[in-house]
Amino acid sequence: MSTAALTLMSGAEPALMSLALWALLRSKERRRFPALFSYFSLRLVSWVVLYALLHLTLVFSISKPKEYAFYFYAYWVVYLATAIAIFFVIQEMFKFSLDPLPGLRWLGGIAFRWVAGISFVGAISGVLAPGGKGYHFLLAIVVQIMRCESVFILCLLLFLVLAAGKLGLSYRSRVFGVSFGFGVMAANDLVVSASFLHFSRNMMASTASAITSGASLLTLAIWCVYFIQKEPARMPASLPARSPLLRWNEIAIELGGGSLRSAEPSPAGDFFLNDVEKVVDRILSKNALKAAS
Repeated sequence: MSTAALTLMSGAEPALMSLALWALLRSKERRRFPALFSYFSLRLVSWVVLYALLHLTLVFSISKPKEYAFYFYAYWVVYLATAIAIFFVIQEMFKFSLDPLPGLRWLGGIAFRWVAGISFVGAISGVLAPGGKGYHFLLAIVVQIMRCESVFILCLLLFLVLAAGKLGLSYRSRVFGVSFGFGVMAANDLVVSASFLHFSRNMMASTASAITSGASLLTLAIWCVYFIQKEPARMPASLPARSPLLRWNEIAIELGGGSLRSAEPSPAGDFFLNDVEKVVDRILSKNALKAAS
């Protein structure tokens, strides 16, 4: 792709980001999606900072190599900060999708953070090799983290596609729209990172830049549409009475996910699985009594 086209796409990104931020504020959803608002603000501010760093020589008398070094490290630090912000947005979307099931939302939030932590440690340990230093080391860490996060996002999108109707969510809901936009970005990151393993880096540089810019513009356009249009009201969750999700939701509530109860000390020989077993027995007994009556 020509340099002029890439420049045009690069200039269109902050314009669309500003429009998406305006649409979010106009829809009065800032309090509902605080992590998403922070992500939009971070991307917009970081674009201004990176653009300024890319033109330092116009203001300060520094060499081009130093200018590029400043820009390079700032770019990947911003990339890492954006990855962290995306993690909180994913968690936000996950919690909103499970609003009808408060027990599972609490239990799923704990599992979500544990899996994210383990994935982060695995991503870091995968690049801790002897001799790793400088910008190659920073680049390897950030790329590994983004790969793990991309898998997270695609799993969330798959969950919403399969369970949206049962959880009362429409495909026109903003939770689904935000997740779908991040799904486009995640799929792009995985495809581009995989392509670098099979093709020359120099040959792929311009193509990867064009694909990434196109995916980013498509994502921003999706978010603009979802926040500009009116969101349909959320329907009640349509889960059958014997649904395993309802059963696990009751178990999670009994374990403390749905109420503000103080933690009571448990005997030394009392294990978590025993507690779960007792809760399941109580729920089964309760259901049996209801069926008998």
